[in-house]
Formats: sequence, C-alpha cells, structure tokens
Amino acid sequence: MGQQEFKRVIFKIEEGIGTITLNRPKRLNALNFPLMMEIIQILETNFKNKSIRVLVIEGNNQSFSSGDDLKSMGPEGVKFKPLDDGSKLPHHRVIQLIREVQKPVIALLQGYCLGAGFELALSCDFRLAADNLKIGDQRVKRAHCVMSGASWLLPRLIGFARATEIILTGRQLDAFEAEKIGLVNKVYPLSEFKKKSKEFIESIAKLPTKCLGYNKNMLNFSQYNELPSSLNHEFRLYCKNIASYDFGEGMKSFKEKREPKFKGK
Repeated sequence: MGQQEFKRVIFKIEEGIGTITLNRPKRLNALNFPLMMEIIQILETNFKNKSIRVLVIEGNNQSFSSGDDLKSMGPEGVKFKPLDDGSKLPHHRVIQLIREVQKPVIALLQGYCLGAGFELALSCDFRLAADNLKIGDQRVKRAHCVMSGASWLLPRLIGFARATEIILTGRQLDAFEAEKIGLVNKVYPLSEFKKKSKEFIESIAKLPTKCLGYNKNMLNFSQYNELPSSLNHEFRLYCKNIASYDFGEGMKSFKEKREPKFKGK
C-alpha cells in the first residue's frame, strides 16, 4: 500500500490498483488548474510504475465532477502557463497521459459528470456508472465550447450523430440511456456501486495487464492509421508481448489446464 499527499486530490496504491480521487466535494469536485496539475504529477510519476496494474479515477462523495470551476479560472482566477510539451491547458496533458499510459484506466461515475469532468471520463478506458448518474456537456447553454477532447473522443465512442446531438444540445443523459448508447460500460444501483465497481476493477487487475496495455496502444494507433500500418504495429507489439512473464504463464497454465496467475509483467 502507498499514498502520496496532495491538496486537491487523494492518491493511493493498494494491491496493484492506483486510485485518483478528485477531492473538492464542497464544489462537487469541480476541476481547476491546480487540481489538474496534481493529476499530471501523479500520472507522469506513475506512468511506468510496475506496481500499478490498473488506474482508477473517482470523485469524493456524491459526484464525479460538475466540470470546470469557472470561479477559480480565467482572468480573475488562477492563471495557467502552457506546459513544456505545448499543451494549452493542463486538461489536455491529462487527457493525453490517460490515453497513452499502457494500463487500463477506469472512471467511477456517480452523481454529476459534466463539462470538463465529462471529457475526463471520456478519456478513460472503462466507465462504470451508479444509477443516479447525470452525464453530458451543458456548457453550450452558457456559450462555452468543448475544449478537452470531447469532439474527438465522443464520436469514436458512440458515433458521430449521437455525439453531435449531445454536444450541440447540452442535454444531460441518465445512466441507463448512457449505457444503452455505449457511453458507459456498466450501471449499478447506487447502494451497490462501491461493491460492484470494486469487483469489476479487481477482475481487470487480475488480467495480464501488460498485454492489455499493448492492446490499448494498438487501439489508439488504429484511430489515425490505415490497416497496413496497424497490422505492422500490432505485430511489433505482439512480439514484445511474447517476451513477457504473463505470456509464458498463459501458455504454461493452458498446458497444465489451470487458471493463470498473471503479474502484469
């Protein structure tokens, strides 16, 4: 077990699961620049941490995130200087790191998941929802555009027409509609959300997570490359995976007719 101290998020590592908890419950875990910079620090520091097999992002208390905290951002709030990698906002760096890290990333969604919080959830590999979820991007109703990946991520998750309708109308979806269109993977009753999501997370952590990381890399690559390049890329990573401990364990357990015991290595 490990834990680092931050002011606006809680980060802990337990049994191979790294959990980032957005910790501004009085503001419904609204995002601001300092909070996003703490997430960047966590993700960059633990990008290749072999003790972490799965990353989880959740909100403290009743909501995942109500979106950006507009009162603490902009001309009268906390200002942000572009990062060395050229990111215009810390949000952009967070989204990129989540997509690039070769580990499964799971978002636990309950209450409100709106605006920039919605975009943060879209960047994750899995989205688990409590049945009280309200999810969407309401910013257009205040003449605010999307700014952290929704226009790229959402059409790839649910299709162009549905993404257009959600982004241009600003309406909120409930958990069941979100599940029906593929925006979330699972919906659990709020009373069982912690238990059921924990079971799901642990089931992913038991898989050969190094292999999952390679597969995630392949999926990302295929989004902007043609089939021949994707085939070559797949084969390169497949050859790397053959050298992993888990590949050997998978083959050995198959021959011995037993359940494999993967280590994420």
